[in-house]
Formats: sequence, C-alpha cells, structure tokens
Amino acid sequence: MSDPDRRASHDVDFEDVETRLGAILAQRTRRSLGDLDDRRPLHPSEPLTPAAVAVLLERATGYNIILTKRTDEVEHHKGEISLAGGAADPEDGDSIATALRETHEEIGIAPSQVRVLGTLDELITVTGFRVTPVVCVVDAGLAYRLHAPEVERILKVPLQVLRTPDAWFVDVRSWRGKTYRLRSCRFGDDIIWGATSRILQNLLHVVPADVL
Repeated sequence: MSDPDRRASHDVDFEDVETRLGAILAQRTRRSLGDLDDRRPLHPSEPLTPAAVAVLLERATGYNIILTKRTDEVEHHKGEISLAGGAADPEDGDSIATALRETHEEIGIAPSQVRVLGTLDELITVTGFRVTPVVCVVDAGLAYRLHAPEVERILKVPLQVLRTPDAWFVDVRSWRGKTYRLRSCRFGDDIIWGATSRILQNLLHVVPADVL
C-alpha cells in the first residue's frame, strides 16, 4: 500500500463496516433482476447457464469498486466494463467458488486475499446467464495480474462516484432489433451499462449510504 493510501484509510474502521454489510446481506430476501428490461419474463423456458461475478470492494476511504475493461477477444460482452466473473465450472462447489476462481483467473487475486461478505440479487441476462453477484473485499495496494486474453485494464471506481446522481444518465441501447432505455454510469471515458450497471444499482439500493 502506498503512503497516500495508508493516510487515506488510516481512520476507517473496515471491520465495523464489513460486519454491518455482511449482516445486511445475510438478512435480506433475494429476488431476480433482468439486465435490460424488468418487464420481460425472468424465467425463460430455455436453460440458463449459472454464473457468478465478484462485486469487489477495495479497502480505501469510501471504498473503491474494482471493475475490468474486457478485451475484444472474449466470447461475450466484448470491450465492455465488467465485474470479474464468468460461467460456473463443474468443479465449483457454489457461486462463491465460481466468483473467487474467476477473480483469480482474470485479475490474479487469490481466494486467500478476499473476504466474502454475501450475495446480491441474481441477475438473468439476455445472453442466457443466471448470475450471482458475490460481494467481497480486498486490501488496497494489491498487485493485479491481468489475464491478457480477457482483461484489457482495471478500473477503480470510488463508491462515492456511483452515489453521485450526475454520474448517471439515460442510455439508449439496441438489442436484437429492440431499443432499450437503460440507466448507465459515466466514469471518465468509460460507460458502465447493462448487467454491470444493474448489479451496482442493486448494491446501492441494498446498502444504505451510511453503511457504505
């Protein structure tokens, strides 16, 4: 951790914040969300592929969300801003194992470096995935090792940016001939939209601002 990081996070009681956040996640009833349109059926007849992502919080004053910019070589969501994660493997014991494995593979953070706090609402995507978002935390100052075929770069988005109304806007997107009006977030030159945006909105809805 660099000296500025140490000074910035010196007075933050991470243990208290994370204990409170874990309790909130454990006590709530989960539901299903859609990534583009809540009005469409969330339980389609075709099989859905189980998947998980890590909603990775970095310990800094106010916390940062760790996102990735995907390359144009990946099969799904080319070039998009995403949370580390992917489809479940048969050997994964549960969604948490999937999220931790994918985080290790994509950005080089080992499961031993991660504290898991709980899960958010599952997300049903138009690309046929049932995604479980796993909320977890890591120390600041870790060395991220990117899997070059999948991850172009890392973004560290301060949580306070996501809680700033002016960062959000109505984003018009097309999918298979239909037009959708989405709530997306602008961070520098990047746009956080689609499944990632919905998961982060869910985090902000679930966790009161006085906790995180």
